[in-house]
Amino acid sequence: MRHSTEILFGDSNEFIGMVVMTNPGRFEFKNTLGWEDFKSGKGSAYTFEASDYPDLSMQNVIEVVRRAYELSGKGKPDGTLRVYNLSNVRHAAGHEAEIYHNKAKIALTSANISLLEDPITHNREEFLNECNKAGFVIMGFVNGAFNQKMRQILSWSEQVSSLVYAMDKNGHYSHPRRWRTDLSLKNQVISSLQSVL
Repeated sequence: MRHSTEILFGDSNEFIGMVVMTNPGRFEFKNTLGWEDFKSGKGSAYTFEASDYPDLSMQNVIEVVRRAYELSGKGKPDGTLRVYNLSNVRHAAGHEAEIYHNKAKIALTSANISLLEDPITHNREEFLNECNKAGFVIMGFVNGAFNQKMRQILSWSEQVSSLVYAMDKNGHYSHPRRWRTDLSLKNQVISSLQSVL
C-alpha cells in the first residue's frame, strides 16, 4: 500500500491543492537506498518514507499544474499538492486493484483500515473539509475500477467549486495517465485548472 503521497512545488509548505485518483500504480522508490530491502521484507520497519522521482501519472499532473499556473499569469506553483486515492493498494492495473483491495481489507484490522482507505476519500465530511482548504481539486479515474466508490466521490464533489478534470467522450473523468497520449484531455484539464486559479 502507498499512503500520504505529496508533490512538492518550490520551497513553500503551503497546501495549494489536491488530486484524487483511483489507486497508486507502478511507482517505486527505485532511486532510494533501502527500498529493495523494504520490499523484500528485510528489517523491522512496517513503513517506508522517502522522496523520489515521479511516475508518469505524477509527471502529467506536475506538467498540467505548471502550465496552468504559467498561462494564468500566476508564475510558478509553490507549495504542496496532496494525492489521495480511492484505494491505497498499489497495483499497476487499476481495474484489477479492487480485487487486491478487498483481500487487503479482510486482512487488516479495523484500527489499520485507514492505511488502505484514507479517511479523505472515505468520509464525506473529511473529504469536503480537505477540498475547502485546497485551492483546487483535480480528479481523474481509471475506467472500470472502484466504480461504486468513484460515483460516491463524484456525488460529494458536486459541492466543490474548485473542481478540475478532463472529461472524455464517454463522460468519464480521465485518469492523468491518459493526458500524455490524448492532448485534448491534457488541454482540457489545463483550461479547467486555469479557470479555478
